[in-house]
Amino acid sequence: MIIVMKTTATVKDVEKVSKIITDKGLKVSVVNGTEQSVIGVIGDTTKIDPRAIEVDMAVDHVMRVSEPYKLANRAFHP
Repeated sequence: MIIVMKTTATVKDVEKVSKIITDKGLKVSVVNGTEQSVIGVIGDTTKIDPRAIEVDMAVDHVMRVSEPYKLANRAFHP
């Protein structure tokens, strides 16, 4: 899962979102760019509802990198 922060997000905003993720037992990798910060979530992201993170005012958007139930997904079996 990738969490893109808004350009107006402060260091405290990034730390707050990171703490929410680590409290769920997942690891985070924060990348601070010149314009935006991006938080990479490492682990089983099915524990997290992306909508619950997107409601934070400092979060721009949340993207899932892999789809849940990959083996049962029709897109996985051509």
